[in-house]
Amino acid sequence: MTETNSMNNLNSAIAMISDQFAQGSLVWLILFGIVFAVMIVYFFRGIYIYSKRSVESLNFIVVCVPVAVWAFFIMAGPLLGLDNSEGTWAQFFISAADHLIPALLMLHIWSQVSYKPITTLVRVMWLVAPIFLIVIEAIGMLYPGFDIGTILYGQLSIATLIANLYFIIVAVKSYLLCFNVFYQMPKHMRRSTYHMIIAISAIVIANGVSTYFTFSQNARDVALAIAYIVAVYTLYTAFFIANSSNVIVTSRDFVFSSLSTIVITVSLKGNILDWNRKKKDGCYPLPDPKYKEPYPLYRKRIIEMCNGTISPHDDSILNIKGEAGENYFLFTWHDIGFMGHKFGYLVEISEVTKSYSKFRYIEEIAYYDTLTSLHNRNAYIERVKEVSVAGNMPLLIVVGDVNNLKRINDTRGHLFGDRLLITVTNVVSEKAPEKAFVARIGGDELVLLLPNADERDAIVFIAAVTETLNAIDDPDFGMPSVSWGYSVMYDLSENYNDVFRAADAIMYEAKRRVHEISISGVVPQ
Repeated sequence: MTETNSMNNLNSAIAMISDQFAQGSLVWLILFGIVFAVMIVYFFRGIYIYSKRSVESLNFIVVCVPVAVWAFFIMAGPLLGLDNSEGTWAQFFISAADHLIPALLMLHIWSQVSYKPITTLVRVMWLVAPIFLIVIEAIGMLYPGFDIGTILYGQLSIATLIANLYFIIVAVKSYLLCFNVFYQMPKHMRRSTYHMIIAISAIVIANGVSTYFTFSQNARDVALAIAYIVAVYTLYTAFFIANSSNVIVTSRDFVFSSLSTIVITVSLKGNILDWNRKKKDGCYPLPDPKYKEPYPLYRKRIIEMCNGTISPHDDSILNIKGEAGENYFLFTWHDIGFMGHKFGYLVEISEVTKSYSKFRYIEEIAYYDTLTSLHNRNAYIERVKEVSVAGNMPLLIVVGDVNNLKRINDTRGHLFGDRLLITVTNVVSEKAPEKAFVARIGGDELVLLLPNADERDAIVFIAAVTETLNAIDDPDFGMPSVSWGYSVMYDLSENYNDVFRAADAIMYEAKRRVHEISISGVVPQ
């Protein structure tokens, strides 16, 4: 009983207020005149900012049109002596605007908060219902006796049912678009969306309250007039808080789809849960993961499907060989957690072909001789540190010096000397044992390091090189030859440089009649 009395009191108060807005009164004309004027101002303001391309306002301009038409006919009816009652053309234009405004408002919000374009087909689909309702009303105007029928209970027409149901669908869709922003965008980008929610809510409240309570048509029009002003004002303000491009560019899906890297989320158990979908051409960027696929299995699948190999420099880099050449991908792991608790991992897969190629180039300069492609002195010193361990003993050290290189350089020129050096080093590389390390440590000085080897391996290697070189008779430098020396480091109690000097002394004896040499293979202690 108390609830019924309260409802009656509220309805009485609403009725009393609505009486102040009698159709054709001064207050009535001022209110709807303001609505009409505001819509015209925002219409031209929308055209101005659209021409400046500062924000996307085309849909905003379209929203202003039916609101202006709606306000004009409500205002102009009493002013111009038009009849706004049911079944008149003035009421037809008012109803047509009523049907269109919610849909156009929703499409405007869609354009502001979603990076997915609104296609013509989508627009048509969303405007089918209001256009259908407008056509029904137009038929009723042209053929007053025509009755489209009613549903089974009461006198609620099919048109009214469609209108109410469609309004609910549009309102829900508008709210979902805005709520999606809260999931997709960071907090500082949500202020404009709050304004859009206010715009939707103003119209929803105006329609809902006028339907739930016993409102006169005049009172409903007043409520909608206030709601439309609030809606258009908040939509306009939202432009300058964060325009659509700024909102869209912070969208999670938009950012993920625009990444040049592949991002994969992995559970603590190592199963793939989510990833950004990328368009791929053949094996580039990479095959798509599968939901709950173990990450090691996915990595193995990449290697098998794309003819890939693991980089010898870093296990986190894969070399993918395709028709266009080689591509290198870096797999970087990041922990996903909060407040000290780890929930999973994020794997970032980025193509590093250019940077890796630069790294390889720098590495080649630092560790390879550009003329002969053998390792250089820097690489030699690093390798001595690596092989000087118990597991590589005995360690065979072979040193060589290319004969007559200085004479060829002085008499024939450095181009001929380079040819001699390249010829010799090609043969040395070809005949070197599989696990041997070969370096050019000086102008004409070569060194070979072979773990777990002894003098017999040295003799076989030197004999193979000498035999091949003896078969060469170049018209510019004749038969190339190398003076050799070798020694073996049997255990770590020996000093590497002492063993090297022993090998170098043997080589010196073989070469001492050619020219003096320096001991370049001695490494820093």
